[in-house]
Amino acid sequence: MHKNQGIVYTNQARFKVLVAGRRFGKTILALISLLTQALSQQESLKWYLSPSYRQSKMIAWRLLKKLVTPSIKADFNESELSLYLPHNGSIIELKGADNEDSLRGPGLGSKYAKGSLGIAIDEFATIYNNWAVWNEVIRPMLTDNKAGALFIGTPKGKDALFELFLRGQRDEPGWQSWQFKTVDNPYIDPEEVAEAKRAMPERYFRQEYEASFEDYVGLIWPEFTRDHIIKPHYVQQAYNLVGAIDPAVTGTTAALKAAIDEEGNLIVYDELYEANKRVSEACEAIQESDVYWLIDPSSKAKHREKEGDLYSLYDEYRDNGIVAYPAENDVDAGINRVGEYFKQGKIKIFSSCTNLIRELERYHWAELKQAITGEQRAKPYKKDDHLCDCLRYIIMSRPSETELNYVPELSLTSPLYKMQQLRKKRKEFER
Repeated sequence: MHKNQGIVYTNQARFKVLVAGRRFGKTILALISLLTQALSQQESLKWYLSPSYRQSKMIAWRLLKKLVTPSIKADFNESELSLYLPHNGSIIELKGADNEDSLRGPGLGSKYAKGSLGIAIDEFATIYNNWAVWNEVIRPMLTDNKAGALFIGTPKGKDALFELFLRGQRDEPGWQSWQFKTVDNPYIDPEEVAEAKRAMPERYFRQEYEASFEDYVGLIWPEFTRDHIIKPHYVQQAYNLVGAIDPAVTGTTAALKAAIDEEGNLIVYDELYEANKRVSEACEAIQESDVYWLIDPSSKAKHREKEGDLYSLYDEYRDNGIVAYPAENDVDAGINRVGEYFKQGKIKIFSSCTNLIRELERYHWAELKQAITGEQRAKPYKKDDHLCDCLRYIIMSRPSETELNYVPELSLTSPLYKMQQLRKKRKEFER
C-alpha cells in the first residue's frame, strides 16, 4: 500500500469513511483490511459488499485471490465467492447489494475480537437504496460483536455517502473520514490525470478525480455551445450510421440519426419529434438503409395486447422493418460521456435539428429534495428530454470512427476519393 492508504488502514476508528478519486486504490485497501484481520482472528466472518454481485466477482474476487499468497492456506469457493481459512476458521464472503435478501445473515466480525472490522462497503454512493441497506440490513449485523465498517467510494452528489463522511469530519464518537484525490496515489502518472482533466467536463473531473461532493444544479451539459451547430451538408455514404429511438405509445416519439466520420466525430444530421405517432408512421419517417438502430431498453416490456398475445413497442418496431437493439441506459455514465464529447468538440449537430438544439439548451438537473439522509442523488428533470436521451444512447454505444480506406472502387472524381488522398498526404506529412 502507499502511505495515504496506510493512513486509513492503521486508524482504529470503528466506522471509517474513505472518499477518494478513481484509481486511488480503494478496493485493494478494503480487501487488505479484511484479509489481514481474518488471518489474525478466530472464527471471524468478514464481508465485502459492492453495488452488484457481478462487480464483486469481476473485480474484488480476482484481487482477493491475488492477495492470498502460496504461504497462506485457504480454501476458495468459486460458486459462493467465499474464502475459508482452516487454521482459525475465519471466512471472507463477497456480496452484491443487488440481491438484498441474500444480505440477511449472522453477525459479522468476531466474538474473540470485539470492535474489529466486519464489513467493507465499496462504492457506497452507487448502491441502490443505500441508506436503507446500511441502516436496516447491515448495521444490525454488526451489533453482536460490536464490529466496524469501512465505507469506500467516489462521490455521486451529496447523498448518503456525504452524510456518513460528515460524521467523520464532525468527529462523532467512533467515526473517522478522509478525502483523497487520484493524484494522492503515487503510482498514478500525473499526466494521465491531466489528460482526463482536459477531456472531461469540469464538474465530473472534480467529482471523479478530486473526490469532490458536487452540487448538481443548472444545465446538465453546459459544455454545449453554438459552436457545436453546423450547416446541413451532404453526409458521406461511406460513414458509419447510428440511430436511436425514444418510443412512445402516447406522447412524443423521438429519434436521432448520426454519422461517424473518419476522425470519430459524431455528426447528428436528422431527427424525428412527433406526438402521438403510430409505430408504423414513425418507422416510415425514419427508415434508412445501413443505420444501426438503438432503442430505449424499457420498450421491450410486453404490456400491449395484440391478437391475444402480449406485445412490446420493441416488437412493433421490428415488425415494421426497424431492427433496433436495446441501448445502454446508465444515466450517470451516459451524461458524463456526452459531456466529454461536447468538451472535445466531437459532436456536430445540423442546424435543421431544431428540437434537439432546443432540448440541449434547456436540459437541466431536477431540484434536490431535502431528507433525513441529506440531499438525494441528483437526477435530470424529466421533461422535454426525449432527444437528449437518444443522444446519450448513441454516445454510450461507443461509436467507432469510419475507416474510409476500406471503401472499394471509388470514382477518381468523387469527393470521397479526394478526401482519401488528402488524408494520405496528411499522414505522410505527419510521418
